[in-house]
Amino acid sequence: MKKLLMVLLMAMLVMALAACGDDKKDADKAEGTNGTDNTEQAEGTTDDAEGSEDTAAASGEMLDDEFSNNVLTILKDAGYEVEKVEAGETDFFVDTKAAMKADINGEDFLPLQVFEIDADSDSLKKAQETGLAPVDFEGEKVDYPGVLVIDNYYIFLAEGHPDQADIYKLLEEKLK
Repeated sequence: MKKLLMVLLMAMLVMALAACGDDKKDADKAEGTNGTDNTEQAEGTTDDAEGSEDTAAASGEMLDDEFSNNVLTILKDAGYEVEKVEAGETDFFVDTKAAMKADINGEDFLPLQVFEIDADSDSLKKAQETGLAPVDFEGEKVDYPGVLVIDNYYIFLAEGHPDQADIYKLLEEKLK
């Protein structure tokens, strides 16, 4: 019985070592090194200086929108670091026409999101009255709190963002 347990223990140890043994090789593949020195950038990538122009062009009409640009300008003027401005997902809030998102102060997991909502939408009128924005999530419609509604735009910054209250207050003062 002791020998059987020892064999099973050794087999588990060997499997664990085999599973962890490829971590270095997988890390190299993820970084794109594969044991070589990659000094050139991959095709289709850009420097940070060029990236801001490319993301603006790729983001579509939302970044050309005066309201969205005004939001970003207000934040920059107030001393916030605005990065990675790009097109956002339009399938979260009901009746969204366009969306954009931007990282504020390096919080890339909690980006500021601006959604342009159809001006004739009943859900927009309801959100303006209640402050709850209707969300369509996997077929279920739910009223979502924590959304700043200004004109026909929703501004959303997740609760966990350290500057959420200050940013909402600033935008409410400057845009309403």
